[in-house]
Amino acid sequence: MKKLLIIDDEFIFRQGLRYLLDWESCGYTIISEASNGKEGLDALGKYKPDLILCDVVMPVMNGVEFVRRVHEAGGPPVIMLSNFDEFDKVRRAFQYGASDYLLKNKISSEALLKCLERFSFSLESASPKRSEKSFSLLARQVLDGYVAPPYEEFQNYIHSRFLPVQTFRLLYIHNPLPDFKDEYHFHENLETLLPDNKFCCAFTTQNHGVCLIGCPSGLELEETGGFLYRLNEIAPHTSCVLSLPFLDISLFPAKAELLYDLSSYSILFEDRLCFYESELSAASESAPAFATDIYMQYVHSCRFKEAYSFLSEYLDTLKNTPRMKPLNFKKFLEYTFYISIQSARKSAPNCTDLNYIEIHFFKSLDSALSFRDVNALLEKAYRGLALCIAETNCMDSESHISIMHKFLEENYANQITLYDLANYLHMNYSYLSTYISTNTGRHFSEYLNDIRIRHAKEFLIQTEESISSISTTVGYTDQSYFGKIFKKLVGIPPLQYRNIKRKGDTT
Repeated sequence: MKKLLIIDDEFIFRQGLRYLLDWESCGYTIISEASNGKEGLDALGKYKPDLILCDVVMPVMNGVEFVRRVHEAGGPPVIMLSNFDEFDKVRRAFQYGASDYLLKNKISSEALLKCLERFSFSLESASPKRSEKSFSLLARQVLDGYVAPPYEEFQNYIHSRFLPVQTFRLLYIHNPLPDFKDEYHFHENLETLLPDNKFCCAFTTQNHGVCLIGCPSGLELEETGGFLYRLNEIAPHTSCVLSLPFLDISLFPAKAELLYDLSSYSILFEDRLCFYESELSAASESAPAFATDIYMQYVHSCRFKEAYSFLSEYLDTLKNTPRMKPLNFKKFLEYTFYISIQSARKSAPNCTDLNYIEIHFFKSLDSALSFRDVNALLEKAYRGLALCIAETNCMDSESHISIMHKFLEENYANQITLYDLANYLHMNYSYLSTYISTNTGRHFSEYLNDIRIRHAKEFLIQTEESISSISTTVGYTDQSYFGKIFKKLVGIPPLQYRNIKRKGDTT
């Protein structure tokens, strides 16, 4: 059982670390805690820990000074706990002998355990000699900006292991954990794919990894038997990009950043997750325009099946081509779905499933790797929207019509519009228009005219008001238009209707 000392001035954070892992089942025991470097030195002398987790910024004695003293005394490995804005202090900690680091706001049980296990071999061998930094640590220091160019320690490490290699290729991998359980498993698989090449590989975060490959003769890996094709076979859930050859190892971080950006292009491809840099580096925006106006008509009338079909047809024009930048592609999907769910909320305000549909969509889109993932996500989301509307219609059709009728009966004399009714019912304007037609067989204006003319007939029989006055009373601002509508619905003009009724005839 390896002994672990935790040093951090935040009690809540220390408690969080205690409950982050089932420590004993993982082979560790927390022998003590300290709230600053001075208390940490006391605990170090008393409990003799095998590993130390230490915060960078603390009162009394900070983590940098603590590391310096531990290193001078030949103490155990110290893993620094830092925040994003503490890069300079972490750099100093490495100069004084820190062994590794973890970002506090991104710490997880998997990342913590993996970090601790990097030191298992040196601990079990009980060697008093300080272990050499690994490629994994050096690569992370370079990529995270904890060391400055020209990255001498990193370059020396690479050249000592790759000589006489002069040409390098960098493999960037995204989302490795579903296919590779750890760095060792990743290394094992690469050995089978690269039997004739020297390489170093590392998981730089839980979601990203790199593999630096030496090409002794400058031979293109495409010529070695479909390297990426075979990698895609053994890692079907991992997106990756292989760089063009480069000579200067100081280009390592720039290459990694470029490949990181290019790896996101996998979201536009249906059955491929692995690419060569040469395939994607010249990609430019050439996507056709999207007919937003037509899409909005479907959305505003809550015809989500048609909206999905229309959107899907457009996306098929982008499939398997780098015609749109991945970031713009995701923004486009987010925008089209956002206006869809907003429309659904107006028409089905009581559908609680909409919250789940929205959260699931945006969370899943963020982690989607391929076009196939995106298409499945969209189909599920829009089907959910259509179901919410259908269920709301089924439950509320009678009550909505009843409420609408009551509203119009009370307000027919005013200059009311479909927008007024939509606001009153908290429904989408376009959807309400379709809803009224479907459930009454009439358009809104026809339904309102029926009510107004019915009341006009009553006024014509029961009062002595003029036709002009009655026209205004029932909501018409134009007497001639009133007469036209009256004749259309009743068959005769208003005055003739009054005269006939007063003579006792029926119409």
